Amino acid sequence: MATDGANQYDAIVIGGGHNGLVTAAYLGKAGLRTVVLERRDTLGGAAATSELAPGVRVPTLAHTVGRLRPSVARDLDLKRHGLSLVGPDVRAFAPGLDGTSVVLWGDAARTAEGLRSRAANDAERYAAFDRLVRSLAGFLGEIAAETPPDIESPGLTDALAGLRLGRTFRGLGRNDGRTITRVLPMAIADFVAESFDDEALRAAIAWRAFQYTAMGP
Repeated sequence: MATDGANQYDAIVIGGGHNGLVTAAYLGKAGLRTVVLERRDTLGGAAATSELAPGVRVPTLAHTVGRLRPSVARDLDLKRHGLSLVGPDVRAFAPGLDGTSVVLWGDAARTAEGLRSRAANDAERYAAFDRLVRSLAGFLGEIAAETPPDIESPGLTDALAGLRLGRTFRGLGRNDGRTITRVLPMAIADFVAESFDDEALRAAIAWRAFQYTAMGP
């Protein structure tokens, strides 16, 4: 137990970024007397807000909540505290030096329509690519939500988790299952290169692929 003289704490969280604040909140909910130490005069870290111009407030660094787990928002009752999520229609805008641009919409059909004037073949392929990526994301999301098994002493919980993942994998179907096992070890550059011809489109998709994933390119 740490103490500063008058006060005693069960836990000290160094840094008042979004991860530190979530950690401190869970510790507090568990009944531990917790203190958060932050050297800046504002909290939030990468999720903080800055004033770009008078009256214009923008994210300082993170422009998206990324992989915010619904369970965290639910456990900490973030909606009651003012959390309101906005899903943008445009997921990425990539301007080119020649004045053209690539726009990736949340709607795959709209993205494909916008690609027709610059890469007709890519426009035809985009819907199938989008469907495959969504299948990949769903499968990887389920893996990420599971606690890694205890290799030294696996138990019933580990076995049940394995069965759930196996069921999800079978649900992908033979074609998507085979494609996923081939694609997962690939560099994203190779994946987009075999999927599309347009270099700007490849770059826009590749950038989104490794942003915030903490994975290699």
